[in-house]
Amino acid sequence: MRCVAALGLWALGLSACAADWTLLTTSTDLKKITYWYVDASSVVSESTLVKAQLRTAWSQMQFGPDNTGYLSTTYISYVDCRRRLLAYTANTYFSDFDSTGEPVHQEPELPLAELSFAPARAGTPGEMRINYLCKSYEGSSNNSI
Repeated sequence: MRCVAALGLWALGLSACAADWTLLTTSTDLKKITYWYVDASSVVSESTLVKAQLRTAWSQMQFGPDNTGYLSTTYISYVDCRRRLLAYTANTYFSDFDSTGEPVHQEPELPLAELSFAPARAGTPGEMRINYLCKSYEGSSNNSI
């Protein structure tokens, strides 16, 4: 297996192979299963803000606006635990499920001030990510955002 440092993972100083992916949840749609992961070793906090490397993978090929196919994506997530808001940046898309091949598309990491934070709907994987990351934040002494 060839390990590639993706832009979003590089920003955290990790490669896709070094990530410690923990499955958070899966979708209930059996026609197209979606898997949501967090790299538990990437969780860092400062004040009420938590930053982590996340990954989403699908059981079926997804297609971007230019018809590029991908099965997984990694990205940086920020969570404002006090206001319970999410923001994402540095999306990197892969044609393989494990996010270890050559990226098929990359988006740069935006500065924190340029991110759009939004609430997650109740009962969604977004809310599950907020819950997980804010719980990690409560017990974390790692603050290096």
